[in-house]
Amino acid sequence: MKFRRRGLRAIAAAAAVLVVAATGIGITRWAARPAVTAEMLHRSMADAVAGGQAPGQDPICVANGLAYDQEPVNVELDNSATLAWMNMLVEAGLYAGPEDGNSGGFLSQPISVYRPLPELARWGGARRLCVARAVRLVEVSNVGAVEDVRLKGKSYVGVLADVRWALDRPAPWLGTPGVGEALARELPSWRGARWQPGTDGWALTQRKSFVQVGAGWLPGDAVERERPASARSGALPM
Repeated sequence: MKFRRRGLRAIAAAAAVLVVAATGIGITRWAARPAVTAEMLHRSMADAVAGGQAPGQDPICVANGLAYDQEPVNVELDNSATLAWMNMLVEAGLYAGPEDGNSGGFLSQPISVYRPLPELARWGGARRLCVARAVRLVEVSNVGAVEDVRLKGKSYVGVLADVRWALDRPAPWLGTPGVGEALARELPSWRGARWQPGTDGWALTQRKSFVQVGAGWLPGDAVERERPASARSGALPM
């Protein structure tokens, strides 16, 4: 019995040592978490934009099936959705009309004809209508907790933060009543978020990942772009 008690004491002592060691490792890992601020991440994001590793010069455009070229747009009178869209573009100063016309042919139907104005050439073409030349970084805020993350099989220390963007060099007609709201509804999501018109202009907020590389921080998608093409297929939220 004495031998058994001594054996149990030895096992208990060894377990206690392991618990203390594991606790020490956990405390060390927790204490070693790098400090990160919104200002640091803003600099990281701005550097990535300047270096072409992040969106910055992406035009913001609508592509909804219309050509937006220098040809007239003919709309049948029962196509209420397209008529409303074209009438909005008339208010924006991109088209003139509508004029009455007919579709021609044996079963000719009455149509509304919209003719492009010179302003359309500055913002349209290639089957899309753009509302801004690029985007502009506004701020980084709401920084989350620093955590261990994996980016396509590789371990990093990472953090999430809100990144706010605004339109850069927007079209002057976006402020026309009813125009901005209609275009915003038609725009697809941009980098996982949607543009919102407001009294101070359009804005979009992403929940974006950043990872520590060396002594600094990089946007997660910038790190992904630096990896070989064969290894890319997405990982952290962009």
